[in-house]
Amino acid sequence: MKVTFCGAAGTVTGSCHLVETDGRRILLDCGMFQGRRPIEQRNRQPFPFDPREIDTVFLSHAHLDHIGLVPRLVREGFAGEILATPATAEIARLMLADAAHIQVEEAAYRARKARRRGERVEAPLYDMGDVLNSLTAFRRAVPYEKTIDLSDRLSAVFHDAGHILGSAFIELRDGSTTLVYSGDLGNRHQPIVHDPSDPPHADLLLIESTYGDRAHRTLEDSVDELREAVHSVIGGGGNLLVPSFALERTQEVLYVLFCLWRDGELPECRIYLDSPLAIATTRVFGRHLDVFDADGQEVFSRSPNPFSFPPLRFSQTTEESKAINALPGGNIIIAGSGMCTGGRIIHHLRHNLWREDSGIVFVGYQVTGTLGRQIVDGADTVSVFGEDVAVRARVWTVNGFSSHADRPILLDWIRHSTPDRVYLVHGEERVLDALARAVDAEIPTLVSVARWKESVALDDRLADPR
Repeated sequence: MKVTFCGAAGTVTGSCHLVETDGRRILLDCGMFQGRRPIEQRNRQPFPFDPREIDTVFLSHAHLDHIGLVPRLVREGFAGEILATPATAEIARLMLADAAHIQVEEAAYRARKARRRGERVEAPLYDMGDVLNSLTAFRRAVPYEKTIDLSDRLSAVFHDAGHILGSAFIELRDGSTTLVYSGDLGNRHQPIVHDPSDPPHADLLLIESTYGDRAHRTLEDSVDELREAVHSVIGGGGNLLVPSFALERTQEVLYVLFCLWRDGELPECRIYLDSPLAIATTRVFGRHLDVFDADGQEVFSRSPNPFSFPPLRFSQTTEESKAINALPGGNIIIAGSGMCTGGRIIHHLRHNLWREDSGIVFVGYQVTGTLGRQIVDGADTVSVFGEDVAVRARVWTVNGFSSHADRPILLDWIRHSTPDRVYLVHGEERVLDALARAVDAEIPTLVSVARWKESVALDDRLADPR
């Protein structure tokens, strides 16, 4: 068994790992690189493999940094099967269509400006036609814990990763040899989804490291911090912005706001979910109550519930979105994108970032180089649509809502797997190095930080990689 790290190696985004075993070539995810421009340019580089030679793609979950290059893969000749859980397969369709729409719009905008300068611009990575073609590869959805036979020797299983709705870690077994790929591993005690399942023993474990250098605050602490932000901003007549990922984080924030409203702790306000994609994915959640945890099933079995309660309004159209900024203060505005790299949140930042009575609550990871990261890091001014805007709004970073495991959970999960060898993926360099040191000190296994385009043969697992 041979593994080549084609993405999320030394970076957080672009998850893609090629496994060659039993005469087959398998991809674990095919994600988009996001963040600083040098990293994003990898999306346009040739794949480090021939897409025509890939037999099967396993998708761990439907975030773009794990699925975002699937349309390009299909356009360049992939003709095999894409396997995912039912919720992931359904949400992936929405996410990819939205990604294509944004790329086409942004390319058209850049082209108009470039023509005035006599320059040419790059075409979008893919368009809606490419997305529709790629959807034909989603031939079957596979539930958790069902064995997928790929050959007489080779099989795979999706296990619940507890990260977002439908997320999975993947067990790939070739005879007596087992590779486990964590995908993105979830936090514990989060609303709606189950905690991550314990892993089986792995001869080779590929594990994400996003928060491998720290422990999260508890969810209770984070709810207290969100409550403080709401009372401080809404009570003072300002608007509270929540840049949020359309998938999972938005639904968790709505869950907490609903609980505050239900318990009489939410001041009078209007809550705007200002994201067509988030609205669509929220409706998908309602069709997959079977994979909610027990508390989630109980809360959503009643009316009102977190997706339908009096202060909540859905803003579908551009006109509805623009109208929010003409309203008096007292609004909680949840909009994408979660890292402030695009979407409707940018318009709301332009209208509110300079206001001392407004606030911003970041509830997700902010990749280096993004607008969200600049604000979190304390920038005095930032560029919004080419205009310098002062950062005077209060800023909260609430990491207890993170859907990623922190270092204690990652270390505990590695111990449960009793791996012969561990490769750390999906993390920034300093975080990867910190987690590698912790694993080396606490767990009797060989640990390495994966490098982009590096290959490792499982037969070499007994050789010390340090």
